[in-house]
Amino acid sequence: MARSFLFSLACVVFAVSRALAAEAAAAAVRPVCLNGSETRAEIAAHRLLQPFAVLKSAAAIAKAEALSAKLCKIGEEFVYEIALLHHDGRLVHLVMNAATGKVLNPRSLRELPPPRT
Repeated sequence: MARSFLFSLACVVFAVSRALAAEAAAAAVRPVCLNGSETRAEIAAHRLLQPFAVLKSAAAIAKAEALSAKLCKIGEEFVYEIALLHHDGRLVHLVMNAATGKVLNPRSLRELPPPRT
């Protein structure tokens, strides 16, 4: 009886520890977006590109009007999450490396849905 109880307890502890580990791994992948003052501090500290320059570049790449840019941290990497409005009304989201300006999700440009008629 005590042996089966200990085995059951060990299984529960193992399952809970696996769930917590999976949750911690998922949290590490989620972007943490910064507010305005934090953004200015990180740009200065890490020599990141200015948001306006990244917005202008993204607008040229996507051939769309830039709406907003948020500086976010994914793991140890800083990225800009950029929202753009395409001329046909579609909303386009780009993720760009904040240090280099390289587009990290170029697939979203190729997979734009066809315009509505």
